[in-house]
Amino acid sequence: MDVMNSKIEPTIEHGGSCKTYFMVPKEAMRAVTEGSYLEYVSEFEIAAHTHLEPHRHNTHEYYYMLKGKALMQIENEKREVVPGDLVYIPPNAVHSISPIGDEPMRALAFAASFLPPGGAGTEAEKADLPG
Repeated sequence: MDVMNSKIEPTIEHGGSCKTYFMVPKEAMRAVTEGSYLEYVSEFEIAAHTHLEPHRHNTHEYYYMLKGKALMQIENEKREVVPGDLVYIPPNAVHSISPIGDEPMRALAFAASFLPPGGAGTEAEKADLPG
């Protein structure tokens, strides 16, 4: 599972006026994401003691944890994620996330999609997680 975190050394840019924390370095995902487009950017929240139904879609999807702790599952891999973690979900990988404890979790989500023009992109294909 590819999880990056913002607790890294910054790159000093723009004449020293900007500290940039590259969780994904510039150009690092070019070959993998070529031919896609930014489908959406959103925040989502999942209530405690619930979960996001396992699903898949043909996008490169990213969750940036803002609040709470959660158990992220991508295919057979599970990992606890916390604020500051950036989770990468590859295209068509079955995934789900659920809050840990009695508090909700909140994350920023964005996706680069391969849907053809006119594709709805609003519903993901429900799927079963392996194992």
